[in-house]
Amino acid sequence: MPKVSEKYKAQKRKLILESALQCFSEKGYHTTTMDDIAAYSKTSKGLIYHYFKSKEELYIALMEERTEAAFLVMKERFQTIETATGKMKEWFRIYQEVKSSSEWQAMIRVHMEFWINSARYENIKNIMINRYKEQYINSIQNIIEEGKENGEFHKHIDSYVMASFFWGSIDGLSLHYSVVGEDRLYRESLKKSEEMMLGYLQIPPLNS
Repeated sequence: MPKVSEKYKAQKRKLILESALQCFSEKGYHTTTMDDIAAYSKTSKGLIYHYFKSKEELYIALMEERTEAAFLVMKERFQTIETATGKMKEWFRIYQEVKSSSEWQAMIRVHMEFWINSARYENIKNIMINRYKEQYINSIQNIIEEGKENGEFHKHIDSYVMASFFWGSIDGLSLHYSVVGEDRLYRESLKKSEEMMLGYLQIPPLNS
């Protein structure tokens, strides 16, 4: 095999990931095959296996790249937000800003499908749980602890439980939207979730 540059490798890897994303969106995770991804990307199955050992590894790589990109966006947004309350509102805002589309509905279903399927395989389940705790739970937990320290949030609050509540709400509303498809219901429910969570977290002003 002729020697190829790192740039070429990166481009091929990106092409495979983008093609896999389209296939998963159109066919679902379970029914998508490596042959489908090879056909969509106009590459060989052998080339795909050169970069990814399995469909599971490919999906995890895709998920990690999208997660990293999302957290970079939040990090940039947080640079101008000084309060824990403002940061929690920003997390809710980013889900309010998602543009409704059949593609987004499909990707929610794919993610939930993979998440449920991962419970059958110990190694994949551990990857998913570690990612959930280390990235998603920690991101919200840190904000809540910040709010407790600076007097915005009640001291007695269990930040781990509330972080889990936040992501449970987001996942539940997203899954409901992916099936029912009612945009107004999704956005109004998200707004109510924000009001409920902040109402529980925040210490009321002295003059209230």
